Amino acid sequence: MIPRYKAAFLFFCISANIAQAQEPDLDSLVKAEVQYVKEDTIRLKLLNDIAFFQQYVDPAKGLLYAEKAIALATKIKDDPGLARAHYVMGVDYLRMDQVSKTLEYLQKAAKMYESLKRPIDLAKVYNTIGAAYLPHSEHYKDALVYLDKAIGLYKALGDKQYLPHSILNKALLYKRMDSVGPAIQHFNEVLGLFRQYMPGNKQLEARIYSGLGDAYIQFSEAKLRATGFTGNKNDSAVYYVQKALDVFNELGSEDGKAANHRRLGTVYLAAKKYPLALQHAIRANEIARQGGFLSMEADAITVISEVYAATGRYDSAFAYLKKYVVLNDSLLNDEKERELIQNEMQYNFDKKEDSLHFQNELLSQNNTLNKLQLRQQWLYSGGALVLLLGLGGFLYYRNRNKQVKLVLQLEKERAEQKQRESEFERKVSDAALHSLRSQMNPHFIFNCLNSIKLYAVENNQDAATGYLGKFSRLMRLVLENSKSDRITLQQEVETLQLYMEMEAMRFKEKLHYQIDIADNVDMDYIELPPMLIQPYVENAIWHGLMPKEDGGTIVVAFRCEDNNLKIVVTDNGVGRARAAELKSKSATAHKSFGMSITHQRIELINQMYNTSMSVIVNDLHDGQGNATGTEVIIDIPIE
Repeated sequence: MIPRYKAAFLFFCISANIAQAQEPDLDSLVKAEVQYVKEDTIRLKLLNDIAFFQQYVDPAKGLLYAEKAIALATKIKDDPGLARAHYVMGVDYLRMDQVSKTLEYLQKAAKMYESLKRPIDLAKVYNTIGAAYLPHSEHYKDALVYLDKAIGLYKALGDKQYLPHSILNKALLYKRMDSVGPAIQHFNEVLGLFRQYMPGNKQLEARIYSGLGDAYIQFSEAKLRATGFTGNKNDSAVYYVQKALDVFNELGSEDGKAANHRRLGTVYLAAKKYPLALQHAIRANEIARQGGFLSMEADAITVISEVYAATGRYDSAFAYLKKYVVLNDSLLNDEKERELIQNEMQYNFDKKEDSLHFQNELLSQNNTLNKLQLRQQWLYSGGALVLLLGLGGFLYYRNRNKQVKLVLQLEKERAEQKQRESEFERKVSDAALHSLRSQMNPHFIFNCLNSIKLYAVENNQDAATGYLGKFSRLMRLVLENSKSDRITLQQEVETLQLYMEMEAMRFKEKLHYQIDIADNVDMDYIELPPMLIQPYVENAIWHGLMPKEDGGTIVVAFRCEDNNLKIVVTDNGVGRARAAELKSKSATAHKSFGMSITHQRIELINQMYNTSMSVIVNDLHDGQGNATGTEVIIDIPIE
């Protein structure tokens, strides 16, 4: 399958408002670096500090400073400075969501710190590697291994300054794994460490309370009870989220305030305290909009929409959902634009560095040739003709060899340049692929919005509320998955099943569905592009089953054959010929944008990664040649 790392989600000890506080210091560091011309450990420290703090402002620039730090540390043979330069290079790459590069540099830093016998720095690297793995469900075990390494070192050293942050990251990991007992245990452990050793660290306090609040929001009542919890989950969530909000208010952290107002809105919505839910969601929306926190604004809007739907104000609910779609589309485009800019900056930096390296090499070679020519002239003016001819021939032969080597070096540089250009083109193609995903998701969501609008028109409050609840859950799954090039088959099936449940609710007895998964299919191991199957199911519903008066059935089957995942979508609808005939007669025919975009995605994926993913559509007929439906076969290679 496709090598891919998902968008990284940092769990560092320094939050956004610290980044803002550090900007003046960053400016001072940059000025100091420009003025300080000596190539020594002082300059090296300046370069490393600038590279580190650039992660909060412009990590692509941070890479440039880290690269300079690596070069200087190598030149002056400062091994600790070299290790730190690799560490901050990894941190900047992590901020840019380039996890493979992150791990490459962090692993190098870890080896250096290990050989230097600097366990406290080694533990920091392990903690960061764990944070890099943390958002990726397929690497939860790796995240756990590295966080445990960091915690083990901190405890062995008796450290109390950094230990709480690693334990908190471990608590957040268990929360993502939906492991209730271990998550609550680690949250309580870090809370105890905070109260005993670091009561003045407001950032840590806010992160602990936010994490605990999220945990009580996320975990089900039944799972909490299984751990011995006897309280009310909503009350506990409100308690911790409110404490987090109080700390963020004290710190003046706008993003922290927005996130926790949204959390309170979510809790009060679940508790059916709609006025409080609306109050906090609106406040979260205001803060996020003013601060330019688009993703937080989108989260707040979904809560507002759900509150309006739950209270029967369907027009307002529908209006906010449309705002969400527009906002999310803008958010995805902004993220991809930033990624392209960062990729281009890195590409130009590599190109510039290599060009300078080659120019220096060429200048050095030319200087050598000039010296040889001068020597040759000197020998001519003062020596014998025979000796001159012999030595001249020797010098010519040696110069000729140098020229040949220079040409070979030039060809090598050109080949490497071409390789980098190919890599950059691949990143542009990846951006195009992401753009196609962002086009498909709003289209998919728009269809769901139409279903909600239908219930609102019918004034069916129970159905609208139930449908909206499923829609909100589905929307979060779709948008979370859209940030990744690939997801597990389990995630894809969960999304697909929720979609079909919603369509079955909408079309009542006209739609039936079945999902068959063979025993040889590993749902957690196999990965595929997100939203790959849904457009074909949607097409089968709209063009195959809906034209039939009594509807019909869709069967989605998964099985593994010859290192391929075979997905078969079968419907017993009217068939493609009849569907095309009906479509041509309808002025309001449903258009399958999702299928055309999916075909483009598959073509791009095959081109970019040299794979052989394929889709075949077959018409089904009975013994008399009558159409009995359609079959779509999707073949995905499995490595």
